[in-house]
Amino acid sequence: MKIYVPSVVEGQEWVLPEQTDDYRLFATLGGRSQKRWRSPRMKFLHEQEDGTPRLYSDFPWLGEHVLILRATALKSLRPILERYGEFLSLRGDEPIWLFNVTTVVDALDEERSRIVRFDDGGIMTIENLVLRAEAIGGAEIFKLPERADGVRVSDIYLQDTIVRQIGELGLKGIAFELVWNDETVGRDRIEYRGEAIGQA
Repeated sequence: MKIYVPSVVEGQEWVLPEQTDDYRLFATLGGRSQKRWRSPRMKFLHEQEDGTPRLYSDFPWLGEHVLILRATALKSLRPILERYGEFLSLRGDEPIWLFNVTTVVDALDEERSRIVRFDDGGIMTIENLVLRAEAIGGAEIFKLPERADGVRVSDIYLQDTIVRQIGELGLKGIAFELVWNDETVGRDRIEYRGEAIGQA
């Protein structure tokens, strides 16, 4: 079993909340369904600071803990992802959605992982991740349990089955870093590079 997390592609498009307070909204999803979702307004970063166009992405980047999808990615991935979470609309210059992962799996092997803890024993960060394959089972995309106060935000974890499907569907502008592998061989990174904006 190979487990990956989303990773930014150098030079890819980003999408950020227009209001600074909305960053907290993305950090406090906590693997829970959002019954009273308020769609924040987002802004695309199509150019780098020097004016160079960023690479087109079906998954404009915000962070490892969220997955943002353009309409092309939503259409292709909805049948695959919908059993693991919900799609929440965002407001922007074009239709975009947040995939809120609501499948939470207590798969962290705390004894074998290298963990930095708070004074109260809570997990601050995981420096070396070890998971329990039997706990993950068939969950192809999941988050680990988070602290109730939102201090530790879980990355999104994906089995290689979904990572490969994203490539097979021809979706672009996202990479995946291998963070755990119970097999002896495997690639460390898979990247589906986007195209220069205007060429997509």
